[in-house]
Amino acid sequence: MLTEYFVNIAMLGAEWVLYLLVILSVVSIALVVERLLLYRKAARCLSAMEAKWLGLHGGDSSAMEGFAGSKECKLVASAGTVDDAEVEGHSELNEAVLSNQIQGLSNTYRRHLSRFTAFLGTLGNNAPFIGLFGTVIGVIVAFNALQDTVEGGSGDVMGGISEALVATAAGIAVAIPAVVAYNFFVKLIDEYVERFELVVWTKVRMGEKK
Repeated sequence: MLTEYFVNIAMLGAEWVLYLLVILSVVSIALVVERLLLYRKAARCLSAMEAKWLGLHGGDSSAMEGFAGSKECKLVASAGTVDDAEVEGHSELNEAVLSNQIQGLSNTYRRHLSRFTAFLGTLGNNAPFIGLFGTVIGVIVAFNALQDTVEGGSGDVMGGISEALVATAAGIAVAIPAVVAYNFFVKLIDEYVERFELVVWTKVRMGEKK
């Protein structure tokens, strides 16, 4: 009885799975575009900070003016509060306090850059299974049609299965770009966090207030 109940549900068709995959694809594309715009701004901000505190990129520190309200600049500015009495004398204890505080800033910055990327990773891992689920439903519908229609024979089954396989193909098509984008973003985030930490450490060592 329970099996028959699930078969009746499956007979509603797998077209909804394709609609779901299309929606997920649109969402993933929107997230990729949003992240790319954020990382572009982050790269420009990091370059400006490196010019100001590390003397890189020609030393054009005037570029910092356009990023005063950015996440990066706010975090680096807060680093100016950890280079006073807490690190005076550079004892091992004070060094540990300083390291922990800067690590906290780094973790905050990483969370800022990593926002929504987990969705891309999850989608990349699970979209093929969503497509496979649609294919299984399509196969159930095809074989049920063979049972009810004698004249159609294997032609109806083959046609139904070929249509069902579209769901698997759609799932793979959604997953591949999501996985590529996720892996690219993870490497980019690691690079940006390393650059950010270098800027923070340099600023704190210089004792410069912002």
